[in-house]
Amino acid sequence: MAKIKLNKNSLRDQRQSLRLYQEFLPTLELRKQQLQAELRTVQQRIDARRLELDKMLDGAVGMAPMLETTLPTVKSLVAVDEVKTRIGNVAGVRVPVFEHVKFKAIPYSLVGTPPFFDAAIELWQKALGSRAEIAVLAQQMAALALQLTKTTQRINLYEKVLIPECKENIRKIKVYLGDQQTAGVCRAKIAKGKLVRYAEAEAHEAGGAP
Repeated sequence: MAKIKLNKNSLRDQRQSLRLYQEFLPTLELRKQQLQAELRTVQQRIDARRLELDKMLDGAVGMAPMLETTLPTVKSLVAVDEVKTRIGNVAGVRVPVFEHVKFKAIPYSLVGTPPFFDAAIELWQKALGSRAEIAVLAQQMAALALQLTKTTQRINLYEKVLIPECKENIRKIKVYLGDQQTAGVCRAKIAKGKLVRYAEAEAHEAGGAP
């Protein structure tokens, strides 16, 4: 705790700081709630995309025998060129927002490939697209979680350090000023008593003179 000056100006400054901390704290708590809500929403979207991906892959089980020999060729023909994203704003946090996946145009023979080849390529593209979207959503989670951590740390700083420190400083200053005021009153009374006694002595001497 930094050393404070025990005077009225310092008391005013501490009271002003305390008022600002107490006014700003509800805003931080509201932001924390918003970030927590957005994190839950993004997690739900991730879970939904993973479920969709699992269902899509489960639906391709029937193609397994055919894909067994052609999958290496299919994979070589499905290459991601770009994962297109934009910057969005979620609860005041800049996050990447998934738009679409662009695949490289790799030509292949329509005559020299089996009929299900097109469907296999489309399936693999959808799977890669879903994985790319999940990865972008995970980046959103990370950005929001980082901001939530910072906000929580700031709330703890206000609640556990700054506000109690201001209150304790105010208490110390008020005690000191109160003691100073009491001491001043006592000194004034002592001085007054001395003056009274001095005046009485002077009056007595004057009254006793011939």
